[in-house]
Amino acid sequence: MSIKQVTLASEWNLIFHENYSLFVEIESKHKYSIIDVDNDLIAIFTLDDSSVAFQHSVYNLQHTIDLAAKTIDIKHKPYEEEGE
Repeated sequence: MSIKQVTLASEWNLIFHENYSLFVEIESKHKYSIIDVDNDLIAIFTLDDSSVAFQHSVYNLQHTIDLAAKTIDIKHKPYEEEGE
């Protein structure tokens, strides 16, 4: 699985699958959406200096939040890679 990493607001880092897309809310630079290649919503979350809150996610979302390193690691893979 190939990944990409981006820096978000408040110096948070996001690590996620290379085939996923990240969108930021225009009015609030602290709200994000992750979409897969089929345009299905994987997750919606907000963040601030010290916390991350998921408003929506797929039922089996696999993720880790490291508060000390300010890193969100979305380990969730596209359906076709789940058996690998």
